[in-house]
Amino acid sequence: MRIQDAVIKTGLSKRTIYYYIKEKLIEPSTDSHSGYNDFSDDDIRRLIIIKKLRETGMSISNIRSVLAHPRTTGFYLHKQLNALQTEILILQKTLDNLDEFVSVFPVCRTIKDLENCLADANFKPDSSLYRINFDSRDASLISYYLWQAYMNVPMTEYRQFLWQKIMKYTTEQIKTNLRMFSLYLQYISPEQLDDAGITHYLRDQRIISLTKETIPDFTDELKKSLLDFVKDETMVSQWRLLYEPVIKPATMFGFSCSPLMIEFNPDFKRYYDNIHSCCMLLKEYLDAPKGRELNLLLSKAFGANYDFDESLYGEFEVAASFSQSVYSLLKPSEIQKFLSITV
Repeated sequence: MRIQDAVIKTGLSKRTIYYYIKEKLIEPSTDSHSGYNDFSDDDIRRLIIIKKLRETGMSISNIRSVLAHPRTTGFYLHKQLNALQTEILILQKTLDNLDEFVSVFPVCRTIKDLENCLADANFKPDSSLYRINFDSRDASLISYYLWQAYMNVPMTEYRQFLWQKIMKYTTEQIKTNLRMFSLYLQYISPEQLDDAGITHYLRDQRIISLTKETIPDFTDELKKSLLDFVKDETMVSQWRLLYEPVIKPATMFGFSCSPLMIEFNPDFKRYYDNIHSCCMLLKEYLDAPKGRELNLLLSKAFGANYDFDESLYGEFEVAASFSQSVYSLLKPSEIQKFLSITV
């Protein structure tokens, strides 16, 4: 179809559509005879999506990412919500500052008078002071990342009740223990988070499928992964930087939510029982003479940054899957920067 038809179907102007073509948000084919753009149904679909996302104030670059990775849409909408609400708070503070200033503003007869009056004025507040948490939204983000492998069940009235309890508990924890984990998930890009979430989902599915016969083999994989972990200086550095503010609170939160998740989805009970069995076998190995070398290497790598007993050895699984986890996405220098602006 021609651009006139695209205008009618989308409600966008020709100028706007041409701009989106220039930005490569859509790439309609070109009629070889006339040289005019030929818009497909998919082009129209994308234009309507772009129009709706632009109505939220989302940037062109973020819309480009959404179109390339539709699974990240929720993350970008979450990001836009927080950005808009922060902007409202900053604008309100600017209004308050301006209102207070105008109430005592004298008559300025010269440029020099005006310069003196404005010298100490501060209308634009420091935006870093408004990096606030929006707890209920952040709880949804955390829950999506942690529990997406267990959402494939019919949402009965009882499950809705359980999920509300989980969300309430998550929101409460964001105000204290999970604050840094929440900020960390928002600090990394939505594409990174989505990739890590898929990996997390697939690993959970594999653990769910373990049997008594395959648990020992998976435990052997954990041993090898832990050995690879302790030999990798970058991962050890990432662990040490993130352990207290992010890894430990998130691990303990997951453990404390286990009773509710077991009720919510029977698959989680299989996951919980299987990974617990693997971790107990791993503990037995580390406590035995044949596991002494690995145990010493782990102690040296972790230093004081572990608490296996409190997490019922769930931290073994976190360390063993570290290379594919959300915690390995940032370089140590990037983690230090993240910590410096959030502490």
